[in-house]
Amino acid sequence: MEDKISIVVPVYNMEQYLERCVNSLIKQTYSNLEILLIDDGSKDKSLQLCHEFARMDYRIKVFHKENGGLSDTRNFGVAKATGNYITFVDSDDDIEKNMIEVLYKIIKNNDAEVSECNMKICYPSHVQLFSQEKYVDVLDRKGYLKEYLTMHKLFGSVCTKMIQKDIAKKIFFPVGKLYEDTFYSLDLIQAANKYVICDEPLYNYYMRDGSITNSSFSERMLDLTEIIDEIYLYVQKSYPELLEEAECRKMYAYLSVFNAIIQEKEYKRNSHFRKYHRYFKANIFKLIRNPYITKARKLCVILIDINIGLYKIVLKKYIEKLNRR
Repeated sequence: MEDKISIVVPVYNMEQYLERCVNSLIKQTYSNLEILLIDDGSKDKSLQLCHEFARMDYRIKVFHKENGGLSDTRNFGVAKATGNYITFVDSDDDIEKNMIEVLYKIIKNNDAEVSECNMKICYPSHVQLFSQEKYVDVLDRKGYLKEYLTMHKLFGSVCTKMIQKDIAKKIFFPVGKLYEDTFYSLDLIQAANKYVICDEPLYNYYMRDGSITNSSFSERMLDLTEIIDEIYLYVQKSYPELLEEAECRKMYAYLSVFNAIIQEKEYKRNSHFRKYHRYFKANIFKLIRNPYITKARKLCVILIDINIGLYKIVLKKYIEKLNRR
């Protein structure tokens, strides 16, 4: 008999998107599923919709809990899951009809602990693939870590993965943290030994108006560089030959936070500005020589070093261009 696959779906105030998401799950070509809809204290009609879906498909299980955030809800779902493998889908996204079948096939055929696919990033006006490359790679821990750090093939989302239950049951999402998938990824990398990744774009990740490009700085954004610094130290200790790749990932994270800071009107008064500015000033030559950092981001580093005011103007125009898509 085929293995049971558990799909954990956190739900919080998602009545507008929930039907599209659930329909993509119940129409999967792989049928031995357990679909766990975990309502995280929704204030709209999400819970009511969850129960309606459960009446239509016996594979759907509905749970209701007090609001605890995305990490807490995912942890709750994993604890309730009874499948041999566990996957995650966010309730405002959806998946291609063969996603579970493909991930299951490659994880079984390669005797891996984690399988992972490519994704489509769906903007209001167009769709683009995260990775344009063609690949089906079987990787050990070091190989997977290298791909994770360089971000050429791996987006880093838990939602593109299928994880063996013994692995998924012993690692947890960090409650109270932003960028929970990045924290989770470090634990996953340390827990699993064999991975298989493929280029098929099977997860549909929706970008909507008011996305992160428009977000103003908040202290919670510092969670990103906190975990990236931890990942850098892990690489430094366990895989020092991957330090250039780790620096690439670190630079992208620091740039993300720095960009949010300098969008403030009085950005130089931000107590974190000097730390992030100093990082780019102190590491400029190392960063522009790094073969894994793109030319566009190297140009960002040079502009930050030469003239922050000019860089801020360029950044503003870039964000305006993104938001017109």
